[in-house]
Amino acid sequence: MSKKRIETEENKVVKRFIIVLLVVILCIVAIYFVTKIFVSKDLFKKDDNTKTEEVEFNYDITILGSAFNRPYDQYYILAYKKSDEKALDLANMVTSYLQKEDHLKIYQADLDDYMNKQFYDPENVNSKATKPAELKVGDYTLIKFKDGQIAKYIEGIDKIKNELDVEEE
Repeated sequence: MSKKRIETEENKVVKRFIIVLLVVILCIVAIYFVTKIFVSKDLFKKDDNTKTEEVEFNYDITILGSAFNRPYDQYYILAYKKSDEKALDLANMVTSYLQKEDHLKIYQADLDDYMNKQFYDPENVNSKATKPAELKVGDYTLIKFKDGQIAKYIEGIDKIKNELDVEEE
């Protein structure tokens, strides 16, 4: 005697539900992998690029447009082209100056920087500027500010060295 299984209507509904559920799950998995492969392109990527590097800001570099509004009563701004052959000498002078006990804050402005190019005009320097729009500097310029106004305007490496009272290294 063989047992024949009789399928009831309830069994058919349950069977169809399970089949539909499996098809939906397969579609979701397929969409996930297609997205990983074609959109984010990182399905087979093994390296962990979650490394973060600490960002440091150099507050000793400035834009000449902000020269008149630094947060100190007295400070220097040294303007020169960092691509120049004498740039290293100037950087060494700044380092020596900053080792002095009673030094003023000194900012450096790179004249090669796009934001500073509008202030570079060696033929028409303006040592009497009262606002950023009037400021024009030459190749090697040291400006001493006092209370947001130009107190001294010095041009030339030798004169800068004398003002900072440092020996060249």
